[in-house]
Amino acid sequence: MQFNELKRIMQLPKRNHKSVSYKGEQSWHHLKCGESPPEGVRTGFALYRSIRQWITILSFVFILAAAVWFFKSFVFRISPEAEVSEQVLPSYLSKVLFDSDGVLDEDWLSEALPFEGKQQLMDINIFEIKNQLESFAQVKQAEVTRLFPDSLRIDLSEAQPLFKMQLQFNGGTTDLYLVSEEGILYRGQAYSEATLNALPYLIPFRHAEQAIQPIRGMSHVADLLRALKSAKLSERIRLRSVSLESFSGDLDMPGQIIEIRSGLIPEIVFSANQEFSVQIARLNYILSYLNGRGNPDVERVDLSLRASAAVQFRGGQIDLF
Repeated sequence: MQFNELKRIMQLPKRNHKSVSYKGEQSWHHLKCGESPPEGVRTGFALYRSIRQWITILSFVFILAAAVWFFKSFVFRISPEAEVSEQVLPSYLSKVLFDSDGVLDEDWLSEALPFEGKQQLMDINIFEIKNQLESFAQVKQAEVTRLFPDSLRIDLSEAQPLFKMQLQFNGGTTDLYLVSEEGILYRGQAYSEATLNALPYLIPFRHAEQAIQPIRGMSHVADLLRALKSAKLSERIRLRSVSLESFSGDLDMPGQIIEIRSGLIPEIVFSANQEFSVQIARLNYILSYLNGRGNPDVERVDLSLRASAAVQFRGGQIDLF
């Protein structure tokens, strides 16, 4: 019994040898045309296609938004609010930033350039302001710059005084003027009294018809003053004035001299055509020699000689060094 039942269970179905031609029972004509895939399979595939479509759309929108943000933030830097603001609200001048390498300050600037009323920053003529500032002889160069949204920056380069001059005008009035290294004669403004007192006087060269301008050769004279200061002689001799009466400023003309008046020696003569360092070395030697002799009174020291220096004492005696 058990053997027969086991045999029945393991018995395989017989092979179907029927024709599979188009006329047979197994031909395509016998397929049921109305049958479709199970409902669950069809719905899952449609849902997948729908989700994939939405993911594609959202990805495209995200990439487009990222591209717009990148170009707006880093390439074009578009700021619609700022553009509208600038168009609607013009920028007005609210402050002036001022700097100078000399002594002129904001008080001087407010008198030289009175800004009247409310002015738009773009309406201010910075070139006119530059020319107006440089019309002052004390101002060598002026730079005027707009700083948006509401500022103006002014930077000045000033003439540095080398000498002072007391000029007399018609009617007997006198006024103090300063002379720069460039030979510019100007009325000094905002200098302290100590600065003015420390400046030596200048006796200028007289041109035809007694004109004192232009003052030429000032850079060469400045070299002499720097050499004296470097040798620590300016304070030692107590420099008071420099005379250019015999110095036209033309170094090609021989025999020109620069005369110095000082508290230690009334007159010291330098050659404008010889090296100042050599002449100052001689002056140092002479001062040491005089100090060793008890500092006798000396009227004049002439350093313009080619190979020596002449010292004239108060009694009239002249010694060569």
